[in-house]
Amino acid sequence: METAQIRMVETLAANAWPPEITQTLGGWRMRYTGGSSRRVNSVWANLPPDDLPLETCLDLVEDFYRRRGASSCYQLCPATLPEGLREALLLRGYVEWAHTSVKVQSISALLAATPPLTMDVETAETLTVEWFETYTGASGYSPESLPVRRGILQRIGPAAQYVLVRQDGVTAVTGLGVAERGWMGVFCVVTVPERRRQGLASAVMRALAQWGQAQGVQQVYLQVMEDNPPALRLYDRLGFQFLYQYFYSTKPDKDAG
Repeated sequence: METAQIRMVETLAANAWPPEITQTLGGWRMRYTGGSSRRVNSVWANLPPDDLPLETCLDLVEDFYRRRGASSCYQLCPATLPEGLREALLLRGYVEWAHTSVKVQSISALLAATPPLTMDVETAETLTVEWFETYTGASGYSPESLPVRRGILQRIGPAAQYVLVRQDGVTAVTGLGVAERGWMGVFCVVTVPERRRQGLASAVMRALAQWGQAQGVQQVYLQVMEDNPPALRLYDRLGFQFLYQYFYSTKPDKDAG
């Protein structure tokens, strides 16, 4: 397993899903946005922290989140630094959860694995009302969470492509591609409930692959929760290969201060 490649993918994924607030602690990024998105409310810890004792760094992180009324949380993976961070968090009573697989595929292989488009596809370089309403509605997000989601999507810095696929004139699937440094991250692939289990997500993947190829993308990455069998089956069928796992380590609310 190449730590450098994992760190690259983690960096790109962090850039593709930007928080509202970032405070650095050496190479660590303490991220806060509010809402339910884990990535933008956790510490990105894939470079060495400040030149301070680890326990001091952990105290500073907990203070950062405490002042915002939130539980301190870390996103951990095989590239996490320093060594021993995971064990130090467990000693403090942190709980690990939301285990997620990161899978990769070459753009050429993804194009070969997806059939030519036969449905109506609409693309946009910026967030549209229809895309956002379809994505959040199909995902079941609460009305109060929508401003946070919208803010994340509107802050994306690298080149992005928002894809809508329609079936029989009805918007059925959303997808988002974010391209940077020869890679494309795939996000927000969601099918509306009444159109699921019809293979429509493959059309979104095809549209994103075509856009990515035009952007000079060579490799594709995506993240999928390990408790989501339908998504795991889809990406396995499209030939994505497991690269690594990440998960979150959170201080229980009762200890958050």
